[in-house]
Amino acid sequence: MSDRRPVVISGITQGIGRALALRFAQTGHPVSGCGRSAGAVAELRRSLGPGHLVEAVDVTDAAAVAGWARTTVAELGAPLLVIANAGTIHPQRPVWEVDPADFSALMRVNVDGVHTMAHAFLPTLLAAGGTFVAVSSGWGRNPREHLAAYTASKFAVEGYVEAVAKEVPEHVKVVAVAPHSAVDTAMLATCLPDEHHAYPAPDAWARDAVDYLLHRLPHEPSGGGLSFPAPSGV
Repeated sequence: MSDRRPVVISGITQGIGRALALRFAQTGHPVSGCGRSAGAVAELRRSLGPGHLVEAVDVTDAAAVAGWARTTVAELGAPLLVIANAGTIHPQRPVWEVDPADFSALMRVNVDGVHTMAHAFLPTLLAAGGTFVAVSSGWGRNPREHLAAYTASKFAVEGYVEAVAKEVPEHVKVVAVAPHSAVDTAMLATCLPDEHHAYPAPDAWARDAVDYLLHRLPHEPSGGGLSFPAPSGV
């Protein structure tokens, strides 16, 4: 995939989203990203420099995501890759201690946020071709106790992607891809406070992840169950 069309990433201001954005920019791809924090958005906009688009958008706000999609196409062109990355998690606790409001809020980001991205960007991919990537998790394939809400959300993403992959024509790919192992992010520290430092840093992970997305993913089948490679040299 040598096409230098833009790459769209949600949840771009921290963790793997930020690392992906910076790495894609290094490879020469214009990046369009969104995050909820206006301050973090402004900081990343400065880091990326001109030729990119970073907007303060909440993925649970369908109208805002649709507006961001229109701006992306108008300013950067039709994207090559759309990566639904925004996500959240809660500290480990048994499900009876997870407040229903917290459960719903997590589902809104992790599941509804994938659908708002698909709803906004798939029409452009249908017209121009491209790939829609939902970032999944190994816990969306192998349940993790005390993280039932997060596990449920990622199982939902895997099922959603499997269904959508059957709906789109051959020139559009829809996939769910999970990191080969956990990545040391602030989000991981929320649920694994004593273990997160044992995992690769986002920047190291992103080097191989971007190479996979650009060069190996085009040869993978649509649907769920795919995994980013383990970072080399880590």
